[in-house]
Amino acid sequence: MDDTAADRTPPARCVAPANARRLAAWAYAALLAGLLLYVAAIWLQVVIDTRKLAVPTPDLTAESHRLWRLRSTLLFLLWSVLGLITTPLVIGWFVVIAAYLWYAVRVIRGAIWFARGQPIGARYLRHAERMMRGVQS
Repeated sequence: MDDTAADRTPPARCVAPANARRLAAWAYAALLAGLLLYVAAIWLQVVIDTRKLAVPTPDLTAESHRLWRLRSTLLFLLWSVLGLITTPLVIGWFVVIAAYLWYAVRVIRGAIWFARGQPIGARYLRHAERMMRGVQS
């Protein structure tokens, strides 16, 4: 076998043009911004729903929605973390997808009921009534 100089040269590298590199950098920046906004949005929602009000108002509708949002977010976080941990197993992907769909349905359902001015969930309404009785006494 004849070793020529052409056989020993490494293959040419595929170098992406500057435009493609810039677009890739923007794509990663967008992913990072989305991650930061996602974390900030969840954190803000939990802070809003768990802070103590200076003067509680006996509004059962608002209280039932506060409990609905808080429970939805905390359960979503729990299932998302469990799904991410089990991602190496195939079941983790299904858990994460199901958690996102479930959370989207809960958020949309809560927003619709809030726009109607109605309390959501009988369990949350009963809990809100018990809490308001404690505030008023």
